[in-house]
Amino acid sequence: MGRLRRRRLAYVTNDYGPTYLYHNRQNGTFEEVGGPSGTGLGPNGQVLRKHGFGDFDNDGWLNILVANGNFSSLLDTLPKQHRFAEPIQLFRNRGNRTFEEMADVARLNAGRLYSRRGTAFGDINNDGRLDAVVFNAGAPPSVFLNETKNANHRVLFRLIGTKSNRSAVGARVRVSTPKLTQIDEVHAGGSYNSTSDTRLHFGLGSEPTMNKIEVFWPSGLRQEFHDIPADAIYEIKEGEPIRKTTRLPVL
Repeated sequence: MGRLRRRRLAYVTNDYGPTYLYHNRQNGTFEEVGGPSGTGLGPNGQVLRKHGFGDFDNDGWLNILVANGNFSSLLDTLPKQHRFAEPIQLFRNRGNRTFEEMADVARLNAGRLYSRRGTAFGDINNDGRLDAVVFNAGAPPSVFLNETKNANHRVLFRLIGTKSNRSAVGARVRVSTPKLTQIDEVHAGGSYNSTSDTRLHFGLGSEPTMNKIEVFWPSGLRQEFHDIPADAIYEIKEGEPIRKTTRLPVL
């Protein structure tokens, strides 16, 4: 039985205040693990942190990308104030309940800094690697194409509702391999002024095949598929077999 690796974390940010990472114990309680995990920031940290989870290296563990920025450029003229434009943060999940901050290594701050307001994630160029678009105050958005190089497997699902809403908002997908089980859900919204790709992306690590895929539709219908290869985009229409497969490129 694999370990459930998705939807067990909640990250809470506060303007000028501390951040908190909560681990779901699966018994109705949460444990605050921000400090020991390496994601916790004190009350003098950055401001306007808009964030989201995504598996940017396809290892099966969710990372955290945080967009930062202050309220007004006038604050740059005042002493002891946070800057209007602030760096992005990227916390890579090590898989052992700790994270490492690696935004600069990933070159997310290599260009001009902006005051960030929101984040959206999706596979923009359909290569199976999760990309990011960041909304900037008073400037065009920043588009970050993921160029991570590794041998990890991945999969995306595009769900189409029939009895349920056509966009499949509220549908859940559970993906199982011998080593891990992951769950994600189609959402209609996202970060501030931002909406992510409605396709569901899963990193599968070293697993080339998914033993079982379960789709839970808002209508109450449950579908199940077995022994499905990784490294593809699958289109699933409610109540029908997998209708379309687009193979992902070899990286």
